[in-house]
Amino acid sequence: MMTKNVCIALALISAAACGGGYSSGPPSQTPGNTPPPTGAISVTNNAFSPDAKSVSVNTSVQWAWNSCSGDPYGGTQTCVSHDVVFDDGATSGLKDQGTYSRTFAAAGTYNYHCSVHGTAMAGTITVQ
Repeated sequence: MMTKNVCIALALISAAACGGGYSSGPPSQTPGNTPPPTGAISVTNNAFSPDAKSVSVNTSVQWAWNSCSGDPYGGTQTCVSHDVVFDDGATSGLKDQGTYSRTFAAAGTYNYHCSVHGTAMAGTITVQ
């Protein structure tokens, strides 16, 4: 009887030690994507979201790349490169992941586009 109780106890301990880490669904965020902070502009495939934003003078605006798709478990993943380019020459540089920030020190309208996708992927920052 004692051996039976020990076997049952060991089986219960083993089952408890193995539980808790399994998920049948994909993770909520593809590994190469950057969750945009509140107020940030998301850089997705072929779009900026939102594509127009109004801010006050001396406000910093952040762009977060969310252009990766594919296997969320670390297999083959494709991340599309984008470059935020302003009409005044400021640029994020070509990247497929991460973030870019720019502080707007003067009032005005700042137009930008993606150097890869041209004006089909464009946006505007209005500084007041």
